[in-house]
Amino acid sequence: MNTSESQNYTILGQKYAYATVSLLLGIFCFVNLAGMEKAILAILFGWLALRKSPAPALKEHRIWAKTGMILGSLVLIIVPTIIILNFDRLREFIEVLSKMSSGK
Repeated sequence: MNTSESQNYTILGQKYAYATVSLLLGIFCFVNLAGMEKAILAILFGWLALRKSPAPALKEHRIWAKTGMILGSLVLIIVPTIIILNFDRLREFIEVLSKMSSGK
């Protein structure tokens, strides 16, 4: 095995790892909806896995990377939408919590 083939296998292994991490982060960002950083990382790792350069291109586990990106994107869309639509209720909830913490 020459150096070029060895380097290709290393890069391909990296892309498989990126695809796996993207999928896992995409799933885990639904566990804690306030954790938007996991959604951003899922999109980033999915993008890294699907890049054409450096060669070789990812052929297996592409669906994992795409799924991670889709799940991360959904969280980035759904959570702010829920917050915006329930902003009045959120403000009331914060006021109740502040009254409870002050003992009134």
